[in-house]
Amino acid sequence: MKDAYGFTLVEMAVVLVIVGLMLGGLMIPLTAQMDQSRVSEARKDLSEIKEALIGYAIANGRLPCPDTDGDGIENACGTTTSAESSQGNLPWVTLGIEGTDPWGRHYQYRVNDAFGAVGTPFSLSTVGTGTTTGILRICADYVCAATLAINVPAVIYSSGKNGAVQPPVGADELENTTDKTNAKFDRTFVSHEFASSGAANGEYDDILTWISPNILFNRMVAAGKLP
Repeated sequence: MKDAYGFTLVEMAVVLVIVGLMLGGLMIPLTAQMDQSRVSEARKDLSEIKEALIGYAIANGRLPCPDTDGDGIENACGTTTSAESSQGNLPWVTLGIEGTDPWGRHYQYRVNDAFGAVGTPFSLSTVGTGTTTGILRICADYVCAATLAINVPAVIYSSGKNGAVQPPVGADELENTTDKTNAKFDRTFVSHEFASSGAANGEYDDILTWISPNILFNRMVAAGKLP
């Protein structure tokens, strides 16, 4: 029997369950909106990073080398050869820009050493050579059935929400590994839209961009820095 002064305990419990279900239903789209907002923010960051890198190249005759000790300042590239590349954090302090993605991790950066070597400005004829990591290329999947770009001077990317560490790491996402001991740490990067864990090549939420050599050369020529 209902208390004349209010709800019974059973009725209160039912109300709380209903409220909980309603809040739970609202949380799912809210989380999706937050995820999409962070993806958009990362893409905006990457666009600004590309401009900063090109600006640095115009001012210095080369692209910066990666930050390998976590202080945001570039460290020396491994070599000066076009057949090798150097990997590390984006040197955000050197560039004077934001260095972390919306998930709080450092943006990753790989540069063809021929474009980043100190004291060795690149020229219009600078390209990747050989078959090692120097010829950085972007593919649509891990088997590179479709190539999106070749002879890329530099690649910049975020490992997305999952940070490339939550299992399972998809085969496509594994191509963007930062682990130099992994066999997939090679010259190939993969870029495509989000894929769930049930996709053919596994989960993929990396956000990746690269500098086109032609755009870089064009901007350098327009600025009077090349040839």
